[in-house]
Amino acid sequence: MDTKVINGIRSLGIDMIKEAGTGHPGIVLSMAPTIYTLYSKHLNFNKDDGNWINRDRFVLSAGHGSALLYSILFYSGYPIEIEDLKKWRTRKGKLSGHPELNKKIGVEVTSGMLGDGFATAVGMAMAEEHLRSIIGKEIIDNYTYVMVSDGDLMEGISYEAASIAGNLKLGHLIVLYDSNKITLDGSTKGVFEEDVLKRFEAMGWHTETILNAEDYISIDKAITKAKAITDKPSIIEIKSIIGIGTSIQGTNKVHSGPLSDEDMDLVKDKMNMTKVPFHVSKEAITYYRDLVDKRTSEVYNSWVSKYNYVIEHDEYRKNILLSLEENRKINIKNLQINFDINMKEDLRETNQNLMNVISKLDPLLIGGSADTNRSTKTYLEDGGDFNTDRKGKNIRFGVRERVMAAIMNGLSLSGLKTFCSTFLAFSDYMKPSIRMSAMMNLPVTYIFTHDSVKIGPDGPTHEPVEQIGALRSIPNMYVFRPGDVNELVASWDYITNKKVTSSLILCKEEKGIISGTSIEGALKGAYIVKKEEGRLSGIIIATGSELETAVDLADELRQKGLYIRVVSMPSMEVFNKQDKEYKESLLPIGAKIIVLEASNDPLWNEFVYNKKYLLTINDFGISALREEVLDNFDYTYDKLLERVERLLK
Repeated sequence: MDTKVINGIRSLGIDMIKEAGTGHPGIVLSMAPTIYTLYSKHLNFNKDDGNWINRDRFVLSAGHGSALLYSILFYSGYPIEIEDLKKWRTRKGKLSGHPELNKKIGVEVTSGMLGDGFATAVGMAMAEEHLRSIIGKEIIDNYTYVMVSDGDLMEGISYEAASIAGNLKLGHLIVLYDSNKITLDGSTKGVFEEDVLKRFEAMGWHTETILNAEDYISIDKAITKAKAITDKPSIIEIKSIIGIGTSIQGTNKVHSGPLSDEDMDLVKDKMNMTKVPFHVSKEAITYYRDLVDKRTSEVYNSWVSKYNYVIEHDEYRKNILLSLEENRKINIKNLQINFDINMKEDLRETNQNLMNVISKLDPLLIGGSADTNRSTKTYLEDGGDFNTDRKGKNIRFGVRERVMAAIMNGLSLSGLKTFCSTFLAFSDYMKPSIRMSAMMNLPVTYIFTHDSVKIGPDGPTHEPVEQIGALRSIPNMYVFRPGDVNELVASWDYITNKKVTSSLILCKEEKGIISGTSIEGALKGAYIVKKEEGRLSGIIIATGSELETAVDLADELRQKGLYIRVVSMPSMEVFNKQDKEYKESLLPIGAKIIVLEASNDPLWNEFVYNKKYLLTINDFGISALREEVLDNFDYTYDKLLERVERLLK
């Protein structure tokens, strides 16, 4: 019966690919025994409770094998019908070409490009350890399983992920490695020939090899052994034959694209499967579901009893659990934070003070930096160090920006409130995983400092120009570039309570409270900071550290008879959500509008007549002192004054 179910999973998968005319049959045929063994013997889940906080997580990092995943989820009783399988990869269907987050049907993550799912799974395993330490093993003790391919392990992010997982000794992380030595373009010979398991051993992993991917009994034993090892993550190399059973097995020809009619018949004959498309044996599916339901229901019901006991008898842990399961709000704008009106403080330090206040109110806040805490100043002073104590709220990622972003997604998918920080120029390293955050609408906060060419001597490699625009271009991403303390508070209030994917961009400059700024105004994304004192000559839209400059320019130009309105726009995305009436009250049709921002974001073009009204920077920086850099770009105060005056006269 085990073999019958395995072949039934295979049959559904290749039928889906044939029906869609697209897909990857190789992994479906070769890894069906592995995914069957995992779901039938080990994975703890509840098809009726996709949000069960102690469920085991399965991440298909090799996302091209989604037909395999949907087949096992169908067999497992999730709300997936045969008609859904038939409509896979179509606009009318609910099953996408690569896995996309949908807990109701058992998909834990939008796994993204190769390697990203693996790295996200590391974040899930870290979340399990953190939650287990603060809630207790009887409530949190789940495992995270990942299926990876040769392609996943070639991607650079997998090296970062494996390294940090080994250093952190994540014992509840188990990787199932589909080792077939074939990729889309051919054999891995000459491309990927190192001893992968020795590499993982060197990074502190438990390793094991299964010589035959058809040997589900040995796969079962290997997973059981890995679960018993609590001080190391585990990788099980499963040597498979891609597209087993076809005439083109073991070659790149079976990696992608539907099987020919001849190969469909050949495989189904070899595996004693009916040739009727999408046929499911009632006997096989009943056997499998009874097997799984009996095992998992016992685990789930036992857990529910323990959970109810904690809710009834432990107020501290009850509050954490409720925070984990609910979208609780924190009214940050009304917190009693007594900022001195005459203060002059590095905005990064102000941000750190604010984050520490938020941390005390939110037991689930956790995050860290890619070895830049001394500069980004995002360390939670009373939070402890996760790397040495799993209760700690501060994670040291080392110099690993790429994996840090993916780990944020794994932590967030597990219910934690996450942030990470580095320099804005390094956001380029993180972009693929930031994109996944936004695609899944995860409330991850990316904090980027050193936000412009004004940082000077570090030179063009570290002076961001195009990065702000790149972040704003991501759908569902909310970018905040506050100009002072009030706008910083508003940014955090929006980020925390709207649960949005966000980038908080901070300057490396001392800032006070700018006259005219307000929290309520900033919560609308844009507002008037300084109103014209006569007939409107023009409007300057400014963000971040350029806001104070804009206010000073307006004050000086008033003496010359030019009456300028200054509009602060800390978040273009929030402003764009406002109604037309509000937008036009700030930026009336026909007004001359100038944009002042030290970036080259092309999105500003929608606000101006033509590019000469963009007082932006559209070139790489230089290595020089701050004032020299600004002079090089005609961005000193005096030169900006001349440019604005010339535009408005």
